[in-house]
Amino acid sequence: MCDDRAHGPRFVAGCCDFTPQDIAKMKHMAGHFMKNFMGHFGNFIPHNVDDIGEQYLITVPLPGRTKEEVIVSVINKIINITAKKPSIPEYESKPEEKKKKEYPFPGIGFRFVDVNMDIPLPADADENSISSKLANGLLRILVNKKPAKNIDIHEEGNN
Repeated sequence: MCDDRAHGPRFVAGCCDFTPQDIAKMKHMAGHFMKNFMGHFGNFIPHNVDDIGEQYLITVPLPGRTKEEVIVSVINKIINITAKKPSIPEYESKPEEKKKKEYPFPGIGFRFVDVNMDIPLPADADENSISSKLANGLLRILVNKKPAKNIDIHEEGNN
């Protein structure tokens, strides 16, 4: 630590020196960055795509949703799942200022979020043969496989 009368005490860390104000600014910036990071990537819903023989099984946890609130569609070998955030009566009845208060440690617990996710299907998936079920907060999507089409190989010069 050195003492600079014009700027107050400074702390030397490696090749850079920082004032307590600099450290406070860095902590604020790091917190702001993490909040934005979680805002962009915090809505990721984990899912599994498993090969179970003649089919693929896709499982997606969607707690608190009913089948009427979930939409599953497919276009160009991509399954899209959309669902609104479920309402929680106990949370909805709280005053507005308490709703905005966030838990101080990101990553602890979970949040209900709106879902709009795309899951690419494997190349041999039959997008015309898909079924889905929602039970106990778990969406299960079964996708049949298409059999591979063999292509004849000809020798050069022989048609």
